Amino acid sequence: MNSIYLLTKILGYPGAFMKGFWEHLACNALGLRVTDRHYMAASEFCGHAAHTPAMTPAKAFLLSLLPYTAQRILGWIFLGLSAPPLLLFGMRTQEDNPLLLLEYVALYLGLCLLCNSFPQWEDAKRHWRLFYGGPTPEEEQAMLEYSEILLATYDTAEDEAQEEAEEDAGEDGGGEDDEADDEEDEEDEDEDDDEEDDPDLPMPKFAGPLEKFLLAPCNAYFLAGAWLEKTGVSTLLALVITAAILLLR
Repeated sequence: MNSIYLLTKILGYPGAFMKGFWEHLACNALGLRVTDRHYMAASEFCGHAAHTPAMTPAKAFLLSLLPYTAQRILGWIFLGLSAPPLLLFGMRTQEDNPLLLLEYVALYLGLCLLCNSFPQWEDAKRHWRLFYGGPTPEEEQAMLEYSEILLATYDTAEDEAQEEAEEDAGEDGGGEDDEADDEEDEEDEDEDDDEEDDPDLPMPKFAGPLEKFLLAPCNAYFLAGAWLEKTGVSTLLALVITAAILLLR
């Protein structure tokens, strides 16, 4: 775990918590199950709602866009209310600015929200792989096994259909035979139901050439922002610049 990352999340607690909250809402909207609701755990998932991975480019893109759009809007609102008087006009005395304390709070909240407005690094990497990568060896093996199971199921269904046709052709019409056939049919239906329950092997889908080209700037922006947030560079840089302006101006 990156200790700098954890430190920046603690310093920007309001933004980190809100980031996890927006992610949770986005996961619910996209049908992704949230596996851990502890947004502020002391781990690499601090400020993040752990969830099942997105399996399509569309879900991955929306997961990188939706929660952080709301985060940025709130952040720019708070920053827009506080930055002009404090950072541009130097109104940092109670006489010049009766709302001085509230504006400092708004400035802090705005910075916290904006410094926590990118996808979690693991989500960003998976997003990039669904657009520009391919299946892992484990996924390729799972896809092969899944195809073999489906093929075996199809062959079994054909054999059973052929056997039923032969039995129907040789029927004499006796009542006892009909009852036996009915019982066999019920057993066959139960077996078919069991075979139709395919194993839960969700396979990822990958983006096409047009999606790769059109969304390339957004995808690069998401990945770069996630890396900056993971390393703590964005938060530390914002704090240093803000402190320098407040002290020197």
